[in-house]
Amino acid sequence: MEETKQISKKAKALLIKYVAEIDTRLPAYWDSELVKRFGFNQRQKEVIATLLMHSKEHNLRPAKRLRGSFVNYAYQLSGRPIDDKVWRAAMAVELVHTALLMHDDFMDRDAVRRGGPTTHKFYEARANGDRHYGEAMAVGVGDAVLCLGFELLQSCGFEDEKVMAAMKKMLRGIAITGYGQAYDVTLEVEKNWSEDDVISLHKAKTGVYTYENPLLIGAILGGLDEGAKKILSEYAADGGVAFQLQDDILGVFGTEEDTGKSADSDLLQGKCTLLVLKTLELGNSEQKQAIETVWGKMEAGRTELTLAKEAIRESGSLEYNRRLAREYARKAAATAGGLRKFNLNGEAIDYIQGIAEYMVTRKV
Repeated sequence: MEETKQISKKAKALLIKYVAEIDTRLPAYWDSELVKRFGFNQRQKEVIATLLMHSKEHNLRPAKRLRGSFVNYAYQLSGRPIDDKVWRAAMAVELVHTALLMHDDFMDRDAVRRGGPTTHKFYEARANGDRHYGEAMAVGVGDAVLCLGFELLQSCGFEDEKVMAAMKKMLRGIAITGYGQAYDVTLEVEKNWSEDDVISLHKAKTGVYTYENPLLIGAILGGLDEGAKKILSEYAADGGVAFQLQDDILGVFGTEEDTGKSADSDLLQGKCTLLVLKTLELGNSEQKQAIETVWGKMEAGRTELTLAKEAIRESGSLEYNRRLAREYARKAAATAGGLRKFNLNGEAIDYIQGIAEYMVTRKV
């Protein structure tokens, strides 16, 4: 247990150090895009400049940068030093993440992301409350940033064969994320889901998008063999579930100051989380009623939300979710330990193992 805490603590420290470095590199990328001043007339140039300045501001808001860090540390498993090519690949993953957040926030009707307005709300405000304009721009801006991320990975500077393989992995991973998102919103409409549905959803979205995609991009660029990549994929499935279970907990019990997003929106939007499911399974009639009063009810008030959160806690659902998240994290960390038989970089393995444990204790 003590060794696990130490590895988790070390991983957190490495992530903080990593964030400080990538956050000094990302602005230069955006500035290089802004200076191109794309547009065929002045009015178009101004629209595109606003698009890029918003995207830059959105991308540079305080963030975990977990995905980019996985590119770096999976690459470091090879023992090769990190260079600008790796950083470009990591930044590409962060751009893709920003793009998908723009789309996700529009679909989820969220108003706040990383402490600032979501893209559709940013543009809605610029158009004096025109909701359709805001939503249309979130799709368009997200599409543009998504392609900028793809372009950055394609031009990261590695050998063509490695870049092609990394691009193939990136594109397939984003396609699977789209499949997962379709499943997510379908569950919300059908309002009928099981624990298996939740775990399958988390594996398809978070397991692939947050964990496997960046890990395997780093592994491909680092030239790792298939055995190591197989372990990373197995690690990603469990690590992604652990991460998302904790994210769902923070989506109800976190604070906007810490997480940068609402702690009410998951309930109000009717998200099909394991927190809600287990409350409906384990709770008494009053606790079930408290959930049903707010779940999917955007007009629910603070008193009702407080009662619903108390129901999740008192029914045993919160503890069930915490315990399950820890189990998946431990399983992921144990799987990552299998990397040691390949004589890979020990610090990188420590990071990959430790971050699985840290992600279920984080508050952001």
